[in-house]
Amino acid sequence: MLFLNHALAARLEKDLRNGNKQLVQTWQSLDSESQAVALEMDGILAVWGGPDSPINEAVGLGMSSPVDDGMVNQIEQFYASNHHPSVIRVCPLAHSSLITILQQRAYVLSSFAYRWVLDLGSWNSPFEEADERVRVARSGEELMWARTVSSGFSDMETVPEGYDLYLDRAFFRMPGAIPVLSVVNDQPAAAGVLALNKGMAALFATSTLPSHRGHGLQTAMLDWRLRYAKENGARIATIETDPDSASQRNVERMGFRLAYVAVQMTRPLEQL
Repeated sequence: MLFLNHALAARLEKDLRNGNKQLVQTWQSLDSESQAVALEMDGILAVWGGPDSPINEAVGLGMSSPVDDGMVNQIEQFYASNHHPSVIRVCPLAHSSLITILQQRAYVLSSFAYRWVLDLGSWNSPFEEADERVRVARSGEELMWARTVSSGFSDMETVPEGYDLYLDRAFFRMPGAIPVLSVVNDQPAAAGVLALNKGMAALFATSTLPSHRGHGLQTAMLDWRLRYAKENGARIATIETDPDSASQRNVERMGFRLAYVAVQMTRPLEQL
């Protein structure tokens, strides 16, 4: 049975940090004009992917050592150089020095995220068989998969032609990533990613088209990815959701339990 402690939290945050690093590198290799950049320090990664990018945050502070002013100065300078507020993710098991420094610098709370874990060693699917609507996306389906993910997150049936899909395509191409697609009546209906790394299975970028919501596709995709991860040697699965969301309820039904609540702290640009 998994017990939440600093070692587990550090492993989960490290997996997120490494995933963000791979994502940025893949994005940069895919798009020669990509704005995505990263600042890497010992155990810390700050990412900027553009003004409205969902991956803009610094991860890892206080997980392997106390936090000092020099670390935070570098992060703030990194975001200021990109004309963006400084955004720092805080794990509740981080060293207490992180909270002290953020208080001194007048950071404000900007969002919460629930981090969930599942012990795959003891997990068994509640369903007899994997849902036949779900499968691995093929290499030639990259653009279709990316459009499905982006459309679902944008609450559209389809994004317009010329829509920037480079971030979504980078998810598809990440090392160790297994892009998954749900197909209904020969048409894409939902999509997501499973990433396997040293016994850890991370599930993310899950999106369902508006017209296909309420038909069990997210649950089907969760189940399919967890089965695949367990069959391929993963021991721990992790996923992140917004509080009080449909995704939260789906992962709880699937057996995940809450590891901790991560907090995003922001220092406005005018204060940097």
